[in-house]
Amino acid sequence: MNVPEHIDQILTKWLTNTASLEELEILKHWKSQSEENMELMEIFQKVWREKTAEPILVNVDEKINEIWEKGMLEKPKRSLRWDHILKYAAAVFILISSTFWVFHSFQLNKNKSEDLGSIAPSYIIRENKPGQKTKILLPDSSIVYLNSGSSIKYLSGFTGDERRVYLEGEAFFEVAKDASKPFVVESSSIETVALGTAFNVNAFNDAKEIRVSLVEGEVRVNQRTSEGKTATLNPGKELLVIPDTNTFIEMPFHLVEAIGWKEGKLVFNHNSIAEVSRKLERWYGVTIQIKENAPTNWNVTTVYNNQTLKDVLTDLQYSKKFIYDIKDSNVTITF
Repeated sequence: MNVPEHIDQILTKWLTNTASLEELEILKHWKSQSEENMELMEIFQKVWREKTAEPILVNVDEKINEIWEKGMLEKPKRSLRWDHILKYAAAVFILISSTFWVFHSFQLNKNKSEDLGSIAPSYIIRENKPGQKTKILLPDSSIVYLNSGSSIKYLSGFTGDERRVYLEGEAFFEVAKDASKPFVVESSSIETVALGTAFNVNAFNDAKEIRVSLVEGEVRVNQRTSEGKTATLNPGKELLVIPDTNTFIEMPFHLVEAIGWKEGKLVFNHNSIAEVSRKLERWYGVTIQIKENAPTNWNVTTVYNNQTLKDVLTDLQYSKKFIYDIKDSNVTITF
């Protein structure tokens, strides 16, 4: 069954509750055009409800087959092209739940005898919106914990003589050992090279600094500028990089502050009101507007463990003397 590309995109938005009223009307019309369309939407919704709680995508092909086979056991007796419908539903689930896009088209009806060696390598992108965190298994069995408002890009299958990942934002990496193929994380003005280790990279575009924190193993951090500075870290050490001044500063770090985010801990350490607002926006997927004269002497140091935005704002309100209003994804703070 061929699903028009624009319907494909609207189906994705429908399942994630991000479709506009106009898009919902288009989908409603498409659904009414045939019994197949109606059945396809029901399968999408059923698969989405049953499977989106899974925290990690282990293998795309295996997961597609798992959903497909489960659906085949439950398919109606009437003669519809269920093999294509269910295969498509499974593929869309993979697209949504893992939030990645493959640059080349995913051809579900592709002839299995096709010469795959003739296909050029493609990049895979995994992106988290603010308020979303994911755990990702890479082709080499390395694991990435990707923070909110962050994205990674890497070659499908890690072809070539290295395993290079492009990072925007923050991620924690547990790298599978392969001495013959270095693991490289490229972020902003630096690259971090590891053979088998666990480390965190914090490199958001709106920050003035980059932090590489090593939990175990060994990494080398290279500056990707004409200065060409290099630093090698041992466990328990963190490298603070200030691109504007080409500064490298090595220091110890607190584990919770560096990687507490992947355990649901929202950490503030001597943060100003601007820094607190940015972290809250990224963590909860909201937009914060500050009214009146915001104080310049905020110095917030605390940890919130899996708490709601309302709980955090109420707690801060006691000491910082402000009022707040939450409407959908918009937050207003008034002093």
